[in-house]
Amino acid sequence: MEWAILFIIGCVILGASGEILFKVGVGKLGEFNLGSAGEVLSNLVRMAGSPLILAGFLCYGVAAVLWIYALSRLDLSFAYPMYALMYAIIPLAAYFILKEQIPTGRWVGILLIILGVYIVFQFGRNVPA
Repeated sequence: MEWAILFIIGCVILGASGEILFKVGVGKLGEFNLGSAGEVLSNLVRMAGSPLILAGFLCYGVAAVLWIYALSRLDLSFAYPMYALMYAIIPLAAYFILKEQIPTGRWVGILLIILGVYIVFQFGRNVPA
């Protein structure tokens, strides 16, 4: 079970890294428009040419493999709440890496997510898969 939990943590870190890479990549590419089919195709070509966006997809792909491994070892009802750590890590990464401002209410929400994951971990880790 311990390895599966480490894989979930790796999955969360890779997923959060993918989101940060997407945000930085989109920041370099500029705004996307969804007006016409030509604009959508142009957006897809721009994304495909962005190393940062491609790296974000790579992070997501590796995270998916880790997630599948973890699910083979753990109950979904235990694993998925732990995956919710991504909802706390992404805003923290945005704060420290992207220098985004986080209002007080969002900080409270982030702490509640972390507390919830801790509770699930404490009460669920002795349950066999």
